[in-house]
Amino acid sequence: MTPVIHILDAHSANQISAGEVVERPASVVKELVENSIDSGAKHIDITIEGNGVPLIRVRDDGSGIGITDLPLAVIRHATSKISQIEDLNHLQTLGFRGEALPSIASVSHLEISSRPVDEAAGLSLTLHGGEEAELKEIGCPVGTSVTVRDLFYNTPARLKFLKSTPTEFGLISDTIGRIALAHPDIAFSLTHPQQVVLQTTGRGDLREAIGTVLGYDIARQLIPINEQQEKWHLAGFISPPNLVRSSKQAQFFMINGRIVRSPILSRALAEGYHTLIPVKLHPVVVLHLTVSPSDYDVNVHPTKMDVRFKEEQALTQFIRETVYRGLIKSKPLPSIQIKSSIPPKSQVPLTLAEVQNSKSLTLSPSSYKKIDICESEAPSLPDTHSKLSYKPHAYEQSKIKFTNQTEILHKSPDTVVPDLKMPASSEIHKDDQINLYQREPETVKDYLDIQESSTAQIDAESTESLSHMWPLTQLFNTYILATDGKVLIMIDQHAAHERVNYERLLREFRQAEQASQTLLIPLPMEFSLQEEQVLIENLWILNEMGFIIEQFGSRTYLLRGVPVQTGSFQADDLLRQFIEEVLLKNSPPTFDKILEEWIYMLACKESIKAKDSLSLPEMEQLMASLSRTENPYTCPHGRPTMVTMTRSELEKRFYRT
Repeated sequence: MTPVIHILDAHSANQISAGEVVERPASVVKELVENSIDSGAKHIDITIEGNGVPLIRVRDDGSGIGITDLPLAVIRHATSKISQIEDLNHLQTLGFRGEALPSIASVSHLEISSRPVDEAAGLSLTLHGGEEAELKEIGCPVGTSVTVRDLFYNTPARLKFLKSTPTEFGLISDTIGRIALAHPDIAFSLTHPQQVVLQTTGRGDLREAIGTVLGYDIARQLIPINEQQEKWHLAGFISPPNLVRSSKQAQFFMINGRIVRSPILSRALAEGYHTLIPVKLHPVVVLHLTVSPSDYDVNVHPTKMDVRFKEEQALTQFIRETVYRGLIKSKPLPSIQIKSSIPPKSQVPLTLAEVQNSKSLTLSPSSYKKIDICESEAPSLPDTHSKLSYKPHAYEQSKIKFTNQTEILHKSPDTVVPDLKMPASSEIHKDDQINLYQREPETVKDYLDIQESSTAQIDAESTESLSHMWPLTQLFNTYILATDGKVLIMIDQHAAHERVNYERLLREFRQAEQASQTLLIPLPMEFSLQEEQVLIENLWILNEMGFIIEQFGSRTYLLRGVPVQTGSFQADDLLRQFIEEVLLKNSPPTFDKILEEWIYMLACKESIKAKDSLSLPEMEQLMASLSRTENPYTCPHGRPTMVTMTRSELEKRFYRT
């Protein structure tokens, strides 16, 4: 019988191993930098050309590699970290498999130059595709320099799966940023090309490192935690409840200096914030967990980022309680802030005189429902330029009201005016006694935009089905019950209003040139390294949409203009959320896709929410607006806006047939 099983040659085995360890240029950078950290380096310099394929160079001032050890370093499973499997129970290094260098060497042109402190000269080892090794003596400083050229030159299929240069470099910079947060006592520098993109001091100050990687505005707001238990020590920083993101991109977990991914840690963190932040939003955290190596297993995946714990339940409880106590002790108060290019000097409560000269005001919980600020000497600004951000407790959300045009709204000077969607050029002064709803529809838009559009293509059947309906009541403050005497229809008010707003915004974007409304005071925005790369890659698309963005410094940009369709929403918050959405998609977006995501976001923000109480005229108005849409049956995300129950179905329930 002809044998069918055979042993792979070393070159093929190394390339297969490279597929597990070296997924993309960022993986190479991670492996090389972790080797430098294991060598005891205090300064690590990373140089990148293009997307990392042409050149990756990592230099350190660590212990170096000896003359006899350097040729062994590129042999698979050759390692200085462990001698036997039991050593994993006491592992203190980041690498231990002995796979990184041979895997990288098999898919690139690799050169290693190294000199130990006790040697007068260094050695240089050069390999091409893992073979043709050349060893020679050279002069070099103490430490190690690894240069990777023409990555994946002999595996062209893998090159096809790489993203654009900004995306790949964004992943590299994100990797370095995470490692810098894991090791604030090491000075890192990232250059691309000729420009220093990231540089940390290595002074061991974690908050300083956070400021360098995530931005100093975020770093100032974070809450420190530091708690020791018998088996675990948790230290780092967590964000107050009003500093959240729509993704987990700004969550960093480290175990004994190793960057990890762990559903257990993520779940424990979410439980610590339970009831303190809205669902589907995530805090910004940088947490270091110190635990005995014998209590967790890092040998789960070749990348060594996934971990398992022995006592998952107890660890979850420890993290949850530590995070919750840290939040409660910090006593974070909701604040009202006017975004300005000048950062606030203090976060303490201000007097009324100070308010008139300040951009920040801290409120007590009793101030949630009504806020009166006297501005007798200050000029009134249009709503589109006054960026007022009020962030109360998660479940103290004020309900957004809207009113039928037939209703007469009588108000005194002390009445709080409902939140109206006003044209960009409108202004309402606080002493204006004119009834807003008695004005011409062309000058004031109701929260529900009921204006007819001559270009809207109305489906006759869908219009017919809703136009004969009338609302009966509201169920659970979420669903509208309506009927035409023949069928019972249940409408999801949020989904229905999303559909109305989505089609209105889509028409506005399609019909008009994408004009910008210039902000009176430009808004400074800080981005992380990866967020900045997304911004750079999609800057032309954002300009087409109506954003005016100008670079102001290292990873700081000025938002000078926003699309007119943004309305009164916080444009900087929407832009940041939009960038996070692009990061989550993990694929290069087109103009249409980005525009679609933006319209989705605006439509959702402007829509009535579940639990908002509606009057019968308001329900009727919403149904009328829904009937004029092209597709009244689903929201922009595909969820149904309504379900029906016929008379025959109802009679079956009561056994009348």
